[in-house]
Amino acid sequence: MTDRTRSTILVGVDGSSDASIAAAWATGIGHRTKASVKAVAAWSLSPSIHADGVDVPAAAMNAQMASVATESLHDDGVDGIEVAAIEGPTAKVLLEAADEVDATMLVVGTRGRGPLSGLLLGSTSRRLLFATHRPLVVVPRQSTLDPPELARVVVGADCSAVGERVLSWAAKFCADLGVPATVARCVSPGCERPPGHVKQIDDRARDDIEEEMKPFRDLGVRYSIVIAHCDPRVALVETAKSDLVGLIVIGTRGEGQFRGLGAPPPTSLATHRSRSLPFHDLRSRLLRGSLKKGRYDNQRESART
Repeated sequence: MTDRTRSTILVGVDGSSDASIAAAWATGIGHRTKASVKAVAAWSLSPSIHADGVDVPAAAMNAQMASVATESLHDDGVDGIEVAAIEGPTAKVLLEAADEVDATMLVVGTRGRGPLSGLLLGSTSRRLLFATHRPLVVVPRQSTLDPPELARVVVGADCSAVGERVLSWAAKFCADLGVPATVARCVSPGCERPPGHVKQIDDRARDDIEEEMKPFRDLGVRYSIVIAHCDPRVALVETAKSDLVGLIVIGTRGEGQFRGLGAPPPTSLATHRSRSLPFHDLRSRLLRGSLKKGRYDNQRESART
């Protein structure tokens, strides 16, 4: 029976070091938010075993796989996580397990081995990103087993319907951790820039964002607003780098500026959700290519108590 009175963070593991890194990040957040952390390992038998007529009881395999995953976490210094093993496709197993425990957050690594090795590639990642209604955290392999304490969060805001939900989730998350946020908004002043035009565009964008910041003010979360004149991917990474941020929060399935970051655009806009990216040097993933840096202007700290 699941304890519904305490929030639960669910992390996908597969015995890889990247899964242990994701579990370490989840454990750190769990300690700070007083949430329980549970892990799930998905497994499946190879076709050759079925062809040979080998009958392996599912219960025995579940126990064996859970033991292997637990031992792997222990070897990497990650202890205190309850591990369950379930037979089935990785995305399906994680989604159903998250529903079973009513997880407040689903955490995975960017690489792995076995079932999680292709999690951010192809149909598995698309299903996980777009099928869950829960916040999904993707911990990059550049992170460590001893990640620094999360001290600030960057939120990508674009005043879309998705953006409103992302801001609401980020405000609650920051309040739970007691950390401030930097909200990034990208605008394009256009090619023609008569005197005062850029400032008018920036002021209008800031006013739009301020109208959406009520959840932060209501919860007493301190925040700053950054107006950037560049590609949203550059804006998020550069803002996170300059503010020593440990988490980047964006939305998926949105119609705004950040809808395509980290995953292909969806085919339906029926549901909206937030997605979170621990920073720990995301430059190698988001700045691949020749993206030109832009200007970062008019950062203002707005303290609310």
